[in-house]
Amino acid sequence: MAKKPATKADMIDKIASEAAISKVAAKKALESLVDFAVKEVKVGRPFRVAGLGTFQQKKSKARKGVNPATGEPIKIKASKRMVFKPSSAVKALLNPKKK
Repeated sequence: MAKKPATKADMIDKIASEAAISKVAAKKALESLVDFAVKEVKVGRPFRVAGLGTFQQKKSKARKGVNPATGEPIKIKASKRMVFKPSSAVKALLNPKKK
């Protein structure tokens, strides 16, 4: 059974306790960080967090697809999305070298 994912409230609680600040201040800090990251990526600049990784914009080309319910061909529009590339430190934590 999968573990419950961390929520925004969990992050706010952790930030507040670690930084010894109020939950209101922790919420404002977290929302400010997320807002800044989204705005940077939206204008095409990568957003790097040392020790975590890089968020950046990636463009998908328009392509042909198939409606799985009917089997009919459909056109999928080009789009932009935010992608995350973990830092080497995060990769090392997730994939420890076996001895």
